[in-house]
Amino acid sequence: MREASIGDLTDGASQDSRPFTSVAEINNFPFETFEQLQAAVAIRSFNVGVDALAAAKWSDSFNGKIKKAVVTALSLLLLAAALAAIVAAFITGDYWLIAALPIQAVTFYTSHPASPIRKWITVAGALSVAAFIDLLLNGFLIAATLVAYAGLTFAAVRAAGYISNAGFRKAILSDEKLFLEAYGSGECTVRNNQSGRVYSA
Repeated sequence: MREASIGDLTDGASQDSRPFTSVAEINNFPFETFEQLQAAVAIRSFNVGVDALAAAKWSDSFNGKIKKAVVTALSLLLLAAALAAIVAAFITGDYWLIAALPIQAVTFYTSHPASPIRKWITVAGALSVAAFIDLLLNGFLIAATLVAYAGLTFAAVRAAGYISNAGFRKAILSDEKLFLEAYGSGECTVRNNQSGRVYSA
């Protein structure tokens, strides 16, 4: 492992356009071999972060059948829940239930791991459980249902994102060529968990 210069202001930003053939070629990178990176991640002194959109694209093409099936099932669950809200609204005559659809749409967009407000949505997602219970116990059934829709959407999106991200991260940490391609195209970063420093192309 080698130390980067204290005076460096960027990590890899000045690289030329040619593809990397080994981690040793990455300017200011904290490791000389891919095996060193793998070992550092294994003991959790470093972490590899992945781009959520790149992970989703990789997952669609290369993830295992079971994991793909789970992600598909989560998507179908949200669609079924939306349809159920529409049907229930017309059967009961309580058209506030239709508000579940825009609530799902907003929650889906903001819950995505790539969302700029994902940290706040994480807090909101956790609080939605308490809000649901409170509204339900106080007899606000429709409000509790709408909160439940937001919580369900949040959980489904995060679960699907976790499966995709974990699969992509595992793949690039098991194949140096794939890691170099992902790192060079900005689809992953390397973070020093002790200093907080992030290395990116």
